[in-house]
Amino acid sequence: MDFNDARTLLWIASTLYGGALLAGLALASKERKLPALVSFCLILFAYSSHTRGLYLRGLEVHGCPLGNGMERIQFILWSVVTGYLIMRILFRLNLLGSFAAGLAGVGGALSLLSPGLDSGYWLEPGYRRLFSGPWIELHASVAIFSYGLFALLAVVSVMYMVQQKSLQIKRTGALGAHLPSINQLETASQRLLLVGVIFLTASIVVGSMHWTRSPDSVSSVKLWVTIGLWIAYCGLWYLHFRQRLYGKKFAKACVALFVLAILSLGFVRSAPERQETAPQPSVEDAS
Repeated sequence: MDFNDARTLLWIASTLYGGALLAGLALASKERKLPALVSFCLILFAYSSHTRGLYLRGLEVHGCPLGNGMERIQFILWSVVTGYLIMRILFRLNLLGSFAAGLAGVGGALSLLSPGLDSGYWLEPGYRRLFSGPWIELHASVAIFSYGLFALLAVVSVMYMVQQKSLQIKRTGALGAHLPSINQLETASQRLLLVGVIFLTASIVVGSMHWTRSPDSVSSVKLWVTIGLWIAYCGLWYLHFRQRLYGKKFAKACVALFVLAILSLGFVRSAPERQETAPQPSVEDAS
């Protein structure tokens, strides 16, 4: 096992995330045979391996690893766990770590199992680096990080719907008894949505600096998809802030909009920068 290989470390991270999910579910069961810190420690070890794996891939591609489907998915999942660790400092949400770890474990494993998602674009002739400049790299990384926050928002929304369903049928069960209250989940959703919109707005502002200098470098499809997604999330925040969309409908909208955000990734990817090679002189020209 090569611990200096990015894919190996990402596989280790996915496995540990899966273990954290199982530990969290075991903690929520009636038997509770595992200590409460087991799941959190597994998440920390997985996060360390995840971070190291993305770092090594970044060294290979000479930039933030966002060049193919596997890298973008892994970066989003890394952002999900990062968001969870930050939220855990601010306030405790029971089982959020288990849900986030489950998403990171399953999503990470599926991305690694799909060979077509991890094309070796950095091995192609003439490849120099993934992004043509630091502003484009910053724009892409901040945008994908906001997608991770929206993914965590979708996780919290699913937890909200599960808890609401448990309260409606007046049967909490083993899982519902360990979920945060409706008010806590509502507050967490509102904060995640606001922070996600702020990061997405920042990425658009940074990207516009490059676009104004080189409009032809950004396709119209990518431009309108990004703006459309930003308008949708801003509208969602406004409707929730004005109390026109809340509760179960708001949770469903968060999940549905995140699905659209993931589907939009196929339209907003960046093309790697390649070194232009001068044509080799022919034998006749040389003579």
